[in-house]
Amino acid sequence: MNKHLVALLSPAGYLTDNQVVVQAQNLLRKWGFKSYVAPHALQQHGHFAGTDAQRLSDLQQALDNPEVGIIWALRGGYGSIRIVDKLDFAAFKKHPKLLVGFSDITILHNRIHQLGFPSLHALMPVQLLQNPNDEVLLQTQKAMSGKAFGYEFDRDAHNRNEASFSGTLVGGNLANLYSLLGTSLDIDTSNKILFIEDVGEPLYNIDRMMIALQKAGKLTSIKALIVGQFTSIPDNNPVFGKTYQEIILEHTASYDFPIIFNAPVGHITNNYPLMLGAALQVEIKGNKVDFQQFNK
Repeated sequence: MNKHLVALLSPAGYLTDNQVVVQAQNLLRKWGFKSYVAPHALQQHGHFAGTDAQRLSDLQQALDNPEVGIIWALRGGYGSIRIVDKLDFAAFKKHPKLLVGFSDITILHNRIHQLGFPSLHALMPVQLLQNPNDEVLLQTQKAMSGKAFGYEFDRDAHNRNEASFSGTLVGGNLANLYSLLGTSLDIDTSNKILFIEDVGEPLYNIDRMMIALQKAGKLTSIKALIVGQFTSIPDNNPVFGKTYQEIILEHTASYDFPIIFNAPVGHITNNYPLMLGAALQVEIKGNKVDFQQFNK
C-alpha cells in the first residue's frame, strides 16, 4: 500500500465548484501526497454526484486498489446510505486505508468501525474554499500522515462532571447516527467515548434524536460524551424553550459520565480532526480542554 496515494471521490452529494478539486490536489501535493480524482467525482445526477452505481464504482475501486492509502471524500451531503451495503471490503481488509470525511460520511465511518479499523473525521476539500486556519490544516496533515496529533480549546460553561479521561472514540453526525438506530449499521457505544455534531437541525429534532439515543441504550454505558458544533439551527416558531446544550444535558441527566461541549469539530470553517475507532486522551488543563490522539 502506498500511504501517500489519495483517492478523491464523491460518495454522496455533488460538487458545485470544481475549484475544490484543484485546491485539494494542490494542498495534497504540498503535504507530500499524490492523488487522483475518481472517474465520477465531478458528475451530477439529481441530488447526487452521479448515479448510485457510479458512486459505488468509484468507492469500490478505491477500496480495492492496494496502492491507495487514503480515501478523501470531497464533500458530504446525502447519499452514502444508498451504496454502503453494496460495498465489498475483502480487499480493504488486506490493504486497509484511511477514510477521511465527516457529516454524511458518518455512514461509511460506522461500517469501517464494524470491521475494526480506524477512520478520520476531518474537514473535506469543499471546506478549503472557506480558508481554514493553518493549525487545522497542520493537525489534519498529521492525522492523514499517521502521526500523533492534538489541540486544545476553551472549556465550556455547560461541561458536566469534567475530568480527564481516555477511551476509544466513536460517533459523528447525530442525524446520521439516529438514522442507523436499529439497523445493521447501528453504532456500538458500549464503554466508548461518544462524539456528536450536527448542522441545520431544528431544536425539536435535536430533542427527538437525543431521546432516541437514550431509548436505544446508546448512552447507558458510554465513558464520556463529546459535543462538537451544532450550527445553523433554524428559528423555532413558537420558541422551543431550550438551547441545544440544555437539551443534551436534560437527556443525559440520569448518567454521571463527563460531558465536554464546544469541541471545535463539525460544520465550521476550522473543523479539527478526530480519529474515530482509535484512542482519544482528554485532559482538563485550567481553562482549556486538551485532545490528543496517536492514530492507533
